[in-house]
Amino acid sequence: MRSRPLRARLVRRLAGAALFAAAAASAAPGGKTAVISPDLRVVMAGGDEIFLLARVQPRETVDALARRLGDDPAPAKKAILAANGGHARLKPGHWIRVPYRVLSPTYRRAAIEGLFPADHATPAGWEHRVAALSGKPESLWRIAEWFAGDGGRYKEIREVGGIPSLETREGQVVTVPERLLVEPFRAAAVAAAAAAVPAAADAEVPKLEYGEDAQGRYAIYRLRKGEALYSAVVVRFTGRLHAEDVNAKAAELAARNGISDVHAMPVGFPVRIPVEDLAPEFRPPGDPERVAEEKTRLEASRFANKVKSVDLSGVTLVLDAGHGGRDTGALVDGLEEAAYVYDIACRVDRLVRGSTRARVVPTVGRDAPCTAPGAETIASTRSARVLTTPPYVIEDAAAGVHFRWYLANSVYKNVRRYGGHEDRTVFISLHADSLHPAVRGTMVYVPGEKFLNGSYGKAGEPYDSRREVRESRMVSFSPKEKVEAEGMSRDLAEHIVTAFRAADLPLHAFEPVRGNVIRGGREWVPAILRYNRIPARVLVEICNLNNPDDRRLLRTRAYREKVAQALVEALVAFYGGGAAVDGLSASTARTSR
Repeated sequence: MRSRPLRARLVRRLAGAALFAAAAASAAPGGKTAVISPDLRVVMAGGDEIFLLARVQPRETVDALARRLGDDPAPAKKAILAANGGHARLKPGHWIRVPYRVLSPTYRRAAIEGLFPADHATPAGWEHRVAALSGKPESLWRIAEWFAGDGGRYKEIREVGGIPSLETREGQVVTVPERLLVEPFRAAAVAAAAAAVPAAADAEVPKLEYGEDAQGRYAIYRLRKGEALYSAVVVRFTGRLHAEDVNAKAAELAARNGISDVHAMPVGFPVRIPVEDLAPEFRPPGDPERVAEEKTRLEASRFANKVKSVDLSGVTLVLDAGHGGRDTGALVDGLEEAAYVYDIACRVDRLVRGSTRARVVPTVGRDAPCTAPGAETIASTRSARVLTTPPYVIEDAAAGVHFRWYLANSVYKNVRRYGGHEDRTVFISLHADSLHPAVRGTMVYVPGEKFLNGSYGKAGEPYDSRREVRESRMVSFSPKEKVEAEGMSRDLAEHIVTAFRAADLPLHAFEPVRGNVIRGGREWVPAILRYNRIPARVLVEICNLNNPDDRRLLRTRAYREKVAQALVEALVAFYGGGAAVDGLSASTARTSR
């Protein structure tokens, strides 16, 4: 006879299995299930409860799932356990419920767009069209919960919209004002407001005026017609790009300048920007940070590439498609960053191999081959692995990044074995960013010299079992190597910008080449560049997934092929090629037909 504890364990396991099966089923009668991606669905259940259904990835724990999908891992884990019977053991392929309230902003928007495709941002806020997916119209309380983060704010939504009742009717449009919205809906409304104002005809940046008051040193920028505080001031002059940073700094500047409504600022308004917020190039002449930046740029410029190779003979391209495996990267409106940048990497690989004599070394592979260049579909990257020895199946995003630069360093160290040369080795990592929606176009990151200090290395598993790690575990740079890396990388980045501009591809409006990332009050160089020993190395953010125009382009095969061609054109130009460019263009034209 089985013991009582054993029977209890069996009961718990059966109950857990039943819950997992129920999570994968459709919503309750009158509800709706929408597919976001092969591994993500969103469900409107009874009582207008929204859940994200996530397929468990191999060896994924509840903690990892909470980090992947949640806004704050601790409460997300607690909510996930409560929604799935309290069972902490996950099985690959099973579906797990994640309550809407604990989702990260990216996945909150993905859930809403999946259930309510007619919803959209406007300059006034977020417009929600009542759909009655659960069999009855959504209440204002629920709408306030979803978009304002607090059901109690229904009174303000009701007052602004002149809505006579707490109840709604199917087809009714409810506008949640921008001031009440939580992210990512607020950022989308801000972007819609910026897009509704015509852009200034004259793109030239005027000179800043400088002064000082009781609050410290400042620069003055006078707004032009059609300019907004977010894009014209914060993004342009402070270098901030991520939605939370842009919005926070805009709020600070509004308070500093006594601005009550950032959407009603007159032409010529003198915006005072604290000097400490300015990017170095906009600081007053003689400012120590500006002087240091100009000195570094001058020194780095001496290391522009002087090696020539018309057909890229002897050139080794280490080509990195960002994310993959369990790490999908950014996910916006059903677009997974990993899948789309892998598609572009496949196109670059094909063009380089077919039109030049360069050797391509991909950092990432997957079970399925690259799709045909004319195919419209985007294949999954769930099976992606870093091609170390042995390969690393991407389960942990940070480990996946570290293995990429270890692999790149190994290729660089051993490049002569395969007919290459150190000064003919380049590294390109492809990504698609998720920034403030007002930002659009390609940006290229390079390793800024001042961020390459110290030494770094990884130990323990899974690192010790990889040949590339054991080959050269620690990495550090001499002063000359740091300056050379910035100079060579900037040269390559400028060639990429030139090629994109020639191809009429969208570029970041103000500063498409950057030496560091600014986010959450910190500045750093991404690890894929920070610890990489290949001197000419860049990280290309193809587009901003939070910008609707960029997303529309990325969905098209023609755009992705055009991006791939521009990257190869840039590589050929970087090595002084001329004739090869024409041949490449002709080859691409043939394959695109």
